[in-house]
Amino acid sequence: MWRHTGSSYFWSGQWHHERHEVLKPGTAYPDIVSLIEAAGAVPKLQQLYPFTSHFSLNFGCFTSYPWSVQVPSVDPLSDGRFRVRRPRSADAIGFARTGDDAVSLVVDKLPAGLGPAVARDQADR
Repeated sequence: MWRHTGSSYFWSGQWHHERHEVLKPGTAYPDIVSLIEAAGAVPKLQQLYPFTSHFSLNFGCFTSYPWSVQVPSVDPLSDGRFRVRRPRSADAIGFARTGDDAVSLVVDKLPAGLGPAVARDQADR
């Protein structure tokens, strides 16, 4: 479910869902919670569709599979740091000590003109 917040769209239900999912007992990387919270506070990222896969936080341009990932993703590492990866790649852009710093790296690498995530059927129109 999305809601319009001024000039952007905020996928509020999905951001809440992702945070809830990683709070389940037995989650391997609890630092992903702080990462989701940091990313969810950034308006430019709020308009994208967040999803986790293999303990990485990703940002989609579509709200359903197959994902269209044009934005760097973030991996929480077992040593407490975060690795920011190029879109659709294992290549690292950089490493950060905090979720906020990792999110800043992602925002710095956002493509120009990136719009809000849309349902796949809306994109086909």
